[in-house]
Formats: sequence, C-alpha cells, structure tokens
Amino acid sequence: MENAAYLPEEEYLVSVRGGDLSVFRYGPVGGTPIVALHGTTSSNRAWQWFARTMNSRGHTVYALDTRGRGNSNHLPAPFGLAAHSADLLAVLDYLGIDSCDVVGHSSGAFGAAAFAQLHPEHVSRLILIDGGIPLPLPAGFTIEQINAFILGPALARLSMTFDSFQAYREYFVGQPAFVKGWSPALDEYFRYDLRGVAPEFHPSTNKDAVAGDSLDLFNDSQVNEVLKNFSSEILLLRAPRGLQNGDALYPEQVLVETLKNFPAVRYVNVDDVNHYDILTDQGGADKCVELIYGKQG
Repeated sequence: MENAAYLPEEEYLVSVRGGDLSVFRYGPVGGTPIVALHGTTSSNRAWQWFARTMNSRGHTVYALDTRGRGNSNHLPAPFGLAAHSADLLAVLDYLGIDSCDVVGHSSGAFGAAAFAQLHPEHVSRLILIDGGIPLPLPAGFTIEQINAFILGPALARLSMTFDSFQAYREYFVGQPAFVKGWSPALDEYFRYDLRGVAPEFHPSTNKDAVAGDSLDLFNDSQVNEVLKNFSSEILLLRAPRGLQNGDALYPEQVLVETLKNFPAVRYVNVDDVNHYDILTDQGGADKCVELIYGKQG
C-alpha cells in the first residue's frame, strides 16, 4: 500500500564514542548496500518510503539514527560533521562494507559530504537531497536566527512536551509541509520520534546536537573541499519548495551561482515536492530513486 508504514528489518548497535549508535537495516541482508543520513531533527524513519522502492530494486538501505537523534539520542557531544563522519566510518566497519553509495537529506547531506571528503575510498557515489551545499550566512544574522527561520516548527517542537501521541500528531497534521495529506507512514515517523511518558512526551532529538551541528553548515571547509574536488559527479536533488511548502531552501538563481564554485556537483529539480515530501511521500521518494538510479526496466 502506497504510504503505508515500512519498517526496518533489524537494528544494529554500533560502538562509537560515548556509547552505541543505532543503525537500521531496511530490506534483506545481501542487497547492494546504500547508507542513508537523515536531517537535523529527524531519524531513520525518514527513509521508509525511499527504502521501500530501493528494496524492490535489490538494494539494502542502512539508515542511521545520527548522534543525538532517535535511538542514538543518548550519545554525547561534541557533535558536528567530524563526529558524524567518525560514527559513519564505525558503521561501515561494523557492517563490513568497503564502499557504497552514501545519500543524505537536508543536514544529513552535509554529513554525507563531509564523510566523502575525509574517507573518499568508502564512497562509491555521493547523493545530496535538498542539502549539503553551503550558503553564506546572511549579513546581520546569527546561526541561531537562521535555524529558527529555516527550521520553524521542526525546531520549535524540541522545547515542547505533549500529553499523547495524538497531540503530537495534531501538531503536524495541518502544517503546509504535509499538504499532500497524512499517511500511516507519517504516523510511524512521528510515533517513533516521541519519547518519555505522559503527560510529558517529547521529541527524541537532543537540542544540543542541533546547535552543535549547525556550526558546521555554513562555509564548512570539509564540505567545500569535496564539492570542489570529488573524483566523480555529485548528484544534488533540489526541492522547488521549502520546509513549509513555500520558497525553496535553495533559491534556484542563488544555487546556480553557488555551484559555479563546485564543478563536481550536478543538480536536478525534483518536480512538485517540498523539502519534506521529497522523501516523506511515496511519490517524492520514487522520483528521487528514479533520478538517482534511472527508470526500472
């Protein structure tokens, strides 16, 4: 059923600095591996839709709960791209994967790019989904102000508590990001994210992790370096609408100008999606798979 919940088959606990990082396997063991990194306040469940289609093509998707999120929310600081790269290296070693495609969405795309700079021998192909391209910090803005402006309700909820899953669900149902409608897979996405006990349920993301990661998202030297010099093409899939279904996260004219500095990057617009439903709707996820791997024969 399209947009039904699609659950991982196994959770792995990988030893990293400070404890165990959770990694989830979508699909059977033995498929062509691909590693997936989610966005700043998200979790492995963001890849349900993508994994369903990838599994049907013979791929196995290994989706991390990155440091400070989901079942990895207990892991300590320091956060940032270097920390995520070290964690991902430990994951590949644990899984026995020498090299594979690495895909990241939103801030996870920055993590994927930083890993490719530090460990290019482990990356067969680098795929960025509406993220991973550093833009200059606008004059007069702090990182905290930009985060609040860009992330909006996604960031605000980290300081909120909810008395039930239904209350948490209702917080999101009417938001413009989900204009295409609600689904059982979105219920699973947000149910997995909710932690604690009534009446003080709370999101799984550690606010300090968001703050720590944000410091690396503007003009990071590792990301800039890989975007300039990666040995093979980097594919960027751009959403024409943003987090609240309005202006794009990457305005096209600004992106075109920015990419003049990054010749390794080729960008493609994904039709009729926003920053979220490029992955959190089966239609958006299927478009991404087709643009990355071609039409299924």
